[in-house]
Amino acid sequence: MKLKGLSARLAIYMIIASLLMQVGHGVYRLSVDIPDARKDGVDVLNHLVASLKPALSLALSQLDQNLSDEILKTFRSYDGVFGVWLLDMKQEGVGVWIREDGKEEPEELREVTWPLQFKNKDAGYLVVLMDLSVLEQKAMSHLWDEIGFSVLMGAINLLLLYFIARRLVTKPISSLAKAVSLINVKSLKKENIEPLNRVMASDEIASLRDSIKIILSELAEHLGDNQQAMILLKEFNESLEKQVAKRTLELQKAKDAAEVAANAKTDFLNVMTHELRTPLNGVLGFSSILKKRIVDDANKQLIEGIEQAGQGLLVILSDIIDFVDLDSKPLGVQGFSVHDALSSAYKEMLPKAQAKNLELQFQVDSHLILKGDPKRLNIVVRHLLSNGIKFTEHGSVTLSAEPAENNGVLISVSDTGVGMDDELFQQFKNGMFNQKERGFERSSEGLGLGIAIVNRICRKWEGQWWFEKNQPHGIKVNVKLADLEKQQIEVA
Repeated sequence: MKLKGLSARLAIYMIIASLLMQVGHGVYRLSVDIPDARKDGVDVLNHLVASLKPALSLALSQLDQNLSDEILKTFRSYDGVFGVWLLDMKQEGVGVWIREDGKEEPEELREVTWPLQFKNKDAGYLVVLMDLSVLEQKAMSHLWDEIGFSVLMGAINLLLLYFIARRLVTKPISSLAKAVSLINVKSLKKENIEPLNRVMASDEIASLRDSIKIILSELAEHLGDNQQAMILLKEFNESLEKQVAKRTLELQKAKDAAEVAANAKTDFLNVMTHELRTPLNGVLGFSSILKKRIVDDANKQLIEGIEQAGQGLLVILSDIIDFVDLDSKPLGVQGFSVHDALSSAYKEMLPKAQAKNLELQFQVDSHLILKGDPKRLNIVVRHLLSNGIKFTEHGSVTLSAEPAENNGVLISVSDTGVGMDDELFQQFKNGMFNQKERGFERSSEGLGLGIAIVNRICRKWEGQWWFEKNQPHGIKVNVKLADLEKQQIEVA
């Protein structure tokens, strides 16, 4: 290859790269914009219908055909609507509007029906036929306009880059290469390097020319020692390769040992927690039987103490299992109802709250949908509710959930309990999660695993959680989560 063709080859490579990018961009936009156009069309129509529902319900209740026809004409500003019918409960038409533009009825129509109510009573239906091909044609036209403009700008940029590369890169390099090729390195002398000074170059190529001059000058001075230098360099490379190989082997062994130790720890905890559950279930079972057979109040209190201690130990074992699962199992991803996931934790904690005569309130939007792991979310809420109930003697504990920005969900658990002092509150606010209970003025004991599990699940979910003080008493814990994607799990 000749150096003078470098700019041409660069231009060809850039043209190929640009064409591939445009094709990829076009395919991507076709696969995304067309479905998005349909979805956006349906969303816009939903907003329009929502704004017209009161007027349509009124017209339908009065069976006012003129008013209904006037209201339905509003849909002519929406290009994707082919026809609209307002029907009463007997499926009889009260009002109708059909687009009259001389076109035949499209082949691809989508029927959407909205029920209408007037004063909380069913009044009828609104039926809309959507022409999805109109939405696709608009999206396709906009896409071709963008691709055409991008191709035009790309062609102009390629022409400019070709001339700039030829003037500033390939021509100086060609001259430099020609001057270097005339130098005989076997009988190199300093005067043989002088032709390089006549090569016109600037910036990096000038630096390249000067570097070549320095290299050739030093080569001319030390040509006699070249062979010895090569031997030393070879020995150094061999020594360095041996050291790198040795260190790599040591690091690999250390990594394998660390992985074995981590797996052994996880396996040990899994086995021990499950093994401990068997005798613990026996203790709880026998204590339950004894409590039914013994009528002596003193002995019955002792049996109840054994049962309560066993229940507490069972909770701790469950927490340890949840904690270990976070290391060995990734978060799952599925769409689920936030209301259903939180309702499960609420129902599980309800008997515990009722046993302390506390009011456990449930204020969750039934329409909230989230993509993620409902089982782990249930664990988070269960621990927060358990803490709230444990440290509240009078009043209530409230579980609430509402939409947050970026399709997220904000979940809150607030209580009217003893709260925490300023020092400990600041530690939790700054993320210093420890297992000490000083400053809580609490009568209950705990290992703090619930807080650690909540913190770890939120980190793996890439969510946020924080504490707030309730006035005049209690604590509010907020957990903010967004849709969980596959790549987030791999990073976690």
